Amino acid sequence: MDYHSMTTASKIGQLKSPERDEVVKVGYLFSAAVLAGGRSVRMGTDKAFLRLSGEFLVERQLRCLLEAGAAELLISGRANADYSRFDVKVIHDEHSAAGPLAGLAAVLKAAAFQKVLVLAVDMPAMTSKMLVKLLTLGETNSGCVPTGDHKFQPLVAVYSKTLLPIAEAQLESGHYSMQEFVRQAIVKDLVRLLPVEPAEEICFTNWNQPSDCVDISS
Repeated sequence: MDYHSMTTASKIGQLKSPERDEVVKVGYLFSAAVLAGGRSVRMGTDKAFLRLSGEFLVERQLRCLLEAGAAELLISGRANADYSRFDVKVIHDEHSAAGPLAGLAAVLKAAAFQKVLVLAVDMPAMTSKMLVKLLTLGETNSGCVPTGDHKFQPLVAVYSKTLLPIAEAQLESGHYSMQEFVRQAIVKDLVRLLPVEPAEEICFTNWNQPSDCVDISS
């Protein structure tokens, strides 16, 4: 079988990278989703299908989630995109033009497990080691959200399905801020914060426009 015709899961089964060998899996089952439903206006093309080191970004993120130990993979995707080559369940927003909060709500609703790890498609420098660190802090009833530079990083985080009513209430009221969503979750003691260390900041680099697209593998 040709490598490019294999499913993402099959590729991970053959992966022998040092990082995969070093990662210690957490002690609970969790779902994981790539958030790839954005309009990519500044990029000018669907960021999920940009290539880095021979992989689509969405494929790279799915691999990262599998390396972190995900028991279920999901893609929160665009309605007009074809993700069939990845052999992963695709979830579409129930609220249109509502930003990543709508994608998160749809994922929380569809996930098979109580804990859900989400990862934005446009963070190609993210590592499974960083994700496991989040998952470890999210082992209790709460989730875990990274924080740094006076703001939250809500698009690479661990959430509990118990947060779904908060997300849905925000969407119904027309308030789509992910920062506000995290603030409400903190008030209800449903997420813990993880301060990002200086050496970890590169993991949260975004690809938002063509000039951002550099090879982070070198």
